[in-house]
Amino acid sequence: MDSRQAEFDRGHAIMNKLLRNCLLEVFHGSDNERSIRMHDLVRDMALHITRAKPLFLVKADMGLREPPKVQEWSEDLEKVSLMWNGELEDLYPLEMSPPKCPMLTTLLLPGCGIKSIPEGFFNHMDGLKILKLSLNPIKSLPNSISNLKNLTALLLAYCDHLEYVPSLSKLRVLKELDLRATKIREVPHGMQNLLSLKYLDLKHSIVLEIPNGILSKLSCLQILNVSETLVSGKEVGKLKKLEMVEGRFYDFQDLSMYLQAFHGREEPPKYIIHMCKRPFPAAILTTKGIELGDSNISNQIMLPRDIEELYAGNCTFCCHVNYPLFSSLLKLKKLVLEWLPELKSICNVDAVVVCESLKWIGVRDCPKLKRMPLKLPQVPPFSPLKLRIYVKPKEWWESAEWDDPDAKSLLKRFVNFVIW
Repeated sequence: MDSRQAEFDRGHAIMNKLLRNCLLEVFHGSDNERSIRMHDLVRDMALHITRAKPLFLVKADMGLREPPKVQEWSEDLEKVSLMWNGELEDLYPLEMSPPKCPMLTTLLLPGCGIKSIPEGFFNHMDGLKILKLSLNPIKSLPNSISNLKNLTALLLAYCDHLEYVPSLSKLRVLKELDLRATKIREVPHGMQNLLSLKYLDLKHSIVLEIPNGILSKLSCLQILNVSETLVSGKEVGKLKKLEMVEGRFYDFQDLSMYLQAFHGREEPPKYIIHMCKRPFPAAILTTKGIELGDSNISNQIMLPRDIEELYAGNCTFCCHVNYPLFSSLLKLKKLVLEWLPELKSICNVDAVVVCESLKWIGVRDCPKLKRMPLKLPQVPPFSPLKLRIYVKPKEWWESAEWDDPDAKSLLKRFVNFVIW
């Protein structure tokens, strides 16, 4: 489909149809979250049907300690699920030759305690499309993965010992690559050849940056979630199908080039952009947020038109009293300003910050910030204003000037003088 959201909507439509026909059921887990599962009777019937063709091998969450027998890896296998057998460790008897399963399309192995995979294990699995190895203590993947030319999803999230992924240059139809919380230090070789890739996740990995020249070639990318990893804002801006991005940009010029790339077209509906040097970025709670941290700011900052959350902390500003932080009326839901000793103004002298949707204000250790030009919503007396305000020190609140004459009295009951 044209968008990932359309794919989700189509998936939910199919799921709801199965629910209405009692092929799936709703249940609530230990944390009381609503989940969907297949009824035991329906599952048993499905497994009974797949004893012939199509042939499935399903032994999920059965406490297996030994791998399936050689004869179970038959040539007409289409789908295999051994997930959540935490003490399985081995997939196949090491003394035997690799399994021959040319019809296999799906191999699900998350949470199996797998520490290693024989080098030639995937040699005869040319039809494999989905490979899920998440949550395994594996240190490296066999080179035979490089030849899985029909692979569309390679899912390795939370393989927290994984240091090596072989070349992906031949995986031309790969659409989803999940490397969250792995120990790889560089993006896999051949990434620039993944021209069909729609989803890339490097969150909580230790990859420092995605080298220039790679992202701009991934023209089908819809989801880019690389969190702490450095990416080129200019290259990200060229991705016309992007629906969500989270990553760390190099500098303010990089941010400007990213925003300029969207001239005449809409920005991604979801974005979290970090502009800081520290290894652990601030938690952004909305879907449209920017963090400015550990930076030397000498010019006005260009920000997205629809930004909802802004965190600015531990920055220095080379500016005079009439020099604003922002060049335009930001419609924020959350504004946090921390450790900004030189900040004197947040917008132009004759401008205000529209706060009709603001839910959170935080100001800590900004001693030179004397004016808060906030336009607050019109609320009748005694009606609740859903707003949280955190201030340090208390003296700042008492000395700050507010453009709206009623702002201070209106907000007083929401102020918390706490260390946060």
